[in-house]
Amino acid sequence: MKSLVIFKKDKQEIPDSFGKLSFIIKNSSRYLLLSFLLFINGCGIYSVRPGTIPTHIKSIAVSPVINETAEFAIAEDMTGRLLNQLLTENLLPVTDENAANSIIYVIIKSLDDRPYTFDEQEMVKEYKLTINADFTWYDALNQTELMKSPVSQWSAYYSENYNSQFSPDDQRVRENALDETMTKIAEDIILKLTSDW
Repeated sequence: MKSLVIFKKDKQEIPDSFGKLSFIIKNSSRYLLLSFLLFINGCGIYSVRPGTIPTHIKSIAVSPVINETAEFAIAEDMTGRLLNQLLTENLLPVTDENAANSIIYVIIKSLDDRPYTFDEQEMVKEYKLTINADFTWYDALNQTELMKSPVSQWSAYYSENYNSQFSPDDQRVRENALDETMTKIAEDIILKLTSDW
């Protein structure tokens, strides 16, 4: 004799074997269909946000970086770092501005050196080098901004007095901090472009 399971909520009698399975599948499919419809509804609105790329964007260029600081030659250096980062990541074909579907513009707004840490005699032990920049990702086909964001990064270096305690290989000079900070800025910009691709 087959045992019966009564589901009081639905007032249905279902055999304990295959009938129960079909009942579960039937009700599960309703939930799956509802979830799918909600998902499709949420995807119906398209907007450009960090990490998405419009389908018409097939190439990218880096405009020469503008330097508004007194620091020498960092504009050319940053332009090169951005190009290298794009080529390394192989995100989109890199081309010149006249042929590109999209262009990255960067303005270095400030470069600041400030005391960061002090020793027991209250002498500066480390300096903090900070670069602040603005970057824009521009859609050259539709002549609109896809993304605009400030970018800020920093690195520390030792004071001349503190560096004198170390061998040349172990010293942290300003050039080290500048190099690291420029690399971080370039990486941060590419990360903003690709965070959800």
